[in-house]
Amino acid sequence: MQPSAPTPHENSENNPGADDFVFISIDNPVDARDPGKRRLARSHAVKQAIQKRQRPPQALTSHVSSASSTTQVPWSALAPASAYGPFETLLGDSPKLRALLSNDIVRQAAEPVFSITDPIIFQDFDSVFRTDLDDPALSSAVKLTLAFAVTGGNIDYECLDYQNQAISTIRERMSSPESALTLPTLGAILLLAGVEARLGMRWQVQLHMDAIRRLLDLSKSRTIYLTDGIKRAIFWQDLNSSVMTGSKRMINNSAFAELHWARDPFAPHFFILAPGFQKMAHIFPEEFLEVLKDIHALQCIQNLPGYSCQNAIEMCRVDNHQASIGSRLVDLPKLSAVMDACYMAAYLCAATLCSKCWRHSVIPSCVSKNLLEKLQESQHDLFWIDHRDLFIWMLHMGGSYSPTGIVRSGYKAILLFDHASRSKERYDSISELVQILNQFIWSEKAHRAQFENFWNDLHAS
Repeated sequence: MQPSAPTPHENSENNPGADDFVFISIDNPVDARDPGKRRLARSHAVKQAIQKRQRPPQALTSHVSSASSTTQVPWSALAPASAYGPFETLLGDSPKLRALLSNDIVRQAAEPVFSITDPIIFQDFDSVFRTDLDDPALSSAVKLTLAFAVTGGNIDYECLDYQNQAISTIRERMSSPESALTLPTLGAILLLAGVEARLGMRWQVQLHMDAIRRLLDLSKSRTIYLTDGIKRAIFWQDLNSSVMTGSKRMINNSAFAELHWARDPFAPHFFILAPGFQKMAHIFPEEFLEVLKDIHALQCIQNLPGYSCQNAIEMCRVDNHQASIGSRLVDLPKLSAVMDACYMAAYLCAATLCSKCWRHSVIPSCVSKNLLEKLQESQHDLFWIDHRDLFIWMLHMGGSYSPTGIVRSGYKAILLFDHASRSKERYDSISELVQILNQFIWSEKAHRAQFENFWNDLHAS
């Protein structure tokens, strides 16, 4: 039966609960399974989930009361509040996905392709893909990503099953441009590359990112709408994979207009060198000095009183700022282990300053590991004798974001050796050490908690 349309009064601002329903005609059981109508209902559910979070408690209570008296709704797409955020409305009848999402470890698993739990995000599943999880390739890739996170970064039989399902579907689609060039296919390939990057599988990462590049080239001659979200996902997955595995980059931040960023002309005092870098500006390439100025600006933004990146527009600008920094750092020429260490330390700080997405992702620990390798390689270089404060800053920033185990022990070993060989210059208090860190890149708001954790760990042994 076709329900009657609501009256103008029902949709007025005086009736806040009226817009929380969407009326979809269902004439027979086949209609209930129609993908278009399911997608419409879920899209409405996402909107309502977000609005419920923003609605004052009193208004929400009033809405629940009025909703209970409504009886003429053949299909109500109301979304309950959930720990999974809008992603909950896309799960459908997938108990396995629900089980995976109940594990706290998977919260950042899908970054940078899409976000799951953050209630204020600009990179949620719906905005990236404009679809649900009915697509077999995307669904399998999502399950692989979450299951891989639950195993702690190991591929078990379950992960292999999801991986094989995703690859099989993608391989079948790649034989036809019309079936390959879709947002779900792009997303599935990106998620596969993300798992492979975490495993250090450079060749496989390059294979999949090259497939992304070929699909992007194909999209120039085909009609397909690439969402802002999928463009960001492509850029960040390509950059992150390069950082983690050394894979060749396919995309830079200038490839998409949506990632364009320029310095704020009204805040020129932000874009300067920190005192420690200013003293040694003559030893660094000009391109690196310009990146350091942009990182200093990020630090100034983070340190603004009351700063909190809590809306999509602000998040987008910070993301573009950081994309410009990361892209240029990775492309700098590799001159020596010392210079590589400087680049990596700068990358680590940029990733942990403003963006909560990256601060809680796998990137800081991965960059910390790579930085340790360069510091171990150059540990006895005479350069560090003349620039010991820079060395101390790198060791403590890298150590602060190091994973427990071999990597953290490596930072401890270098610091203990440094203290033993230069005992007169040892810093025995946090306040003394923070004075050194402040000369370079340091934010109390962004870095203090991790730094104190490392300090306590270091001095407990």
